[in-house]
Amino acid sequence: MIQSKRASALRKLPLAMAIGLATLASQQAFAHGYIESPKSRPFMCSPVGGALNANCGSVTYEPQSVEYVPASQQHHNGAYCPGDFTKCGPADDHIASGGLQKFNELDEQSSTRWSKTNIKSGMNEFRWKYAAGHASAYYQFYITKKDWNPNQPLTRDSFDLIPLLHENGNNNIPSTDVPTKHQVNIPADHTGYHVVLAAWRIADTDATFYQAIDVNIDNDGAPESQWSQIGAVQPEQLQIGDKVMTRVFTATGEQNARQTVLEISNTEQAQAKTWPFLLAEKVNKASAGYQMGQVGADDKITPSYGLNGIFKMAKSDVVRVEIQKDQASMPGTLTLSGLAADYTLNNGTANLHFNAVAQGGKYTIDATVFNSKGESIAHKQANAGENTPHFSLPVTDATAGDYDLVVVAKPEKGELLQKTHSFKLKDAAAGGEYDFVFPDGLASYKAGTKVLAKDGNTYECKPYPYSGWCKIYTPANNAYEPGAGRAWDQAWIRK
Repeated sequence: MIQSKRASALRKLPLAMAIGLATLASQQAFAHGYIESPKSRPFMCSPVGGALNANCGSVTYEPQSVEYVPASQQHHNGAYCPGDFTKCGPADDHIASGGLQKFNELDEQSSTRWSKTNIKSGMNEFRWKYAAGHASAYYQFYITKKDWNPNQPLTRDSFDLIPLLHENGNNNIPSTDVPTKHQVNIPADHTGYHVVLAAWRIADTDATFYQAIDVNIDNDGAPESQWSQIGAVQPEQLQIGDKVMTRVFTATGEQNARQTVLEISNTEQAQAKTWPFLLAEKVNKASAGYQMGQVGADDKITPSYGLNGIFKMAKSDVVRVEIQKDQASMPGTLTLSGLAADYTLNNGTANLHFNAVAQGGKYTIDATVFNSKGESIAHKQANAGENTPHFSLPVTDATAGDYDLVVVAKPEKGELLQKTHSFKLKDAAAGGEYDFVFPDGLASYKAGTKVLAKDGNTYECKPYPYSGWCKIYTPANNAYEPGAGRAWDQAWIRK
């Protein structure tokens, strides 16, 4: 093994100098952010944003990461270029996803696919919220044309290419605690459904962050809508025999008499975009203090095939509506991803990073590691009802040998699910040569540098132009940490 003399020297630096180097490393970390107001399309996909959009894919867990970079798969005119949206950036049809294939679900486009925020024409405040600060070059905001077709994929021809706002960032590093506020003048000749596209260009990297914001614009001086949205009915495929029920709550508790039940009796009703329409029709006829559908130009709620919002008036006593599905006909499934056949021990420790996905009900998922003697040596449990948890499970004080990872999903009712993954732990000497124990020697990483990561595996830094990302790391900004960060595979190759 090649030892890091530089890392040893750094540990001996005076405290003030060490703090300065840590600050520099933090500034080198990639920034991440999203539009929190009006809520952007990816933010509405996330639980923090209210989960008002569904079937969004992986952006559900990282709305701040819609990041156009040279490594993006879908470029305007086929290749990366550093200019603004009018000339460069994500390819047409892939604008909302920032050109990233892993976020392609964001590129679906129709007049009813996405939840919308009601705004007025004229001056509106848009707020960027930051998960990690970085020097900012500029901010831009674009809007779709008056005659755009909301049922076609977003292209540059969908937008007015003169930005509503171009605001210099002056290389300022925004705070993760305080959003930046931007005053955007929405044109008076735009009305109804439009998409505002926000772009945040980073000053000292090749990244630009994009956020699509779906809005309903009222510019005719009419009174504000009498409806406020309190939830959404998300489309998903059901089966014959399933039931969908509303649970209606007021300040005094659940009102069982106001429940609406839809029984799925044929394959047409079970279709993902059909049953929400049928449920909304039934709810709206029941006059239970709320309505389901889409808000029309006349401020009436109309049932929709697909996503249906849940709305109430100010005078209604309804405070919450939940959608409950009785899907006894759906068999439960449990799948695991991200696991390796073997892990290399680092000072007796290896870290298992993996995802578990349970379907068919609400589950509590736990993971336990057993050694060859049948002894449990590591355990973690996800929150109850969290059906898609990510586990980071450290195995400590371990020796080389055979191990089993047992993942169990316990349902609220029904059949317990279990998956077992067998793996080996290997001593470091058996894992091949490496140059550093990550993150020692961070500043010297280059193409071909090999490191031993926290999960016990050896990783090699990718060739240029990706090699620069290998040295981007702080504990607070670990997107490219080998084996652990959300985008580690953009910088590293697991050996």
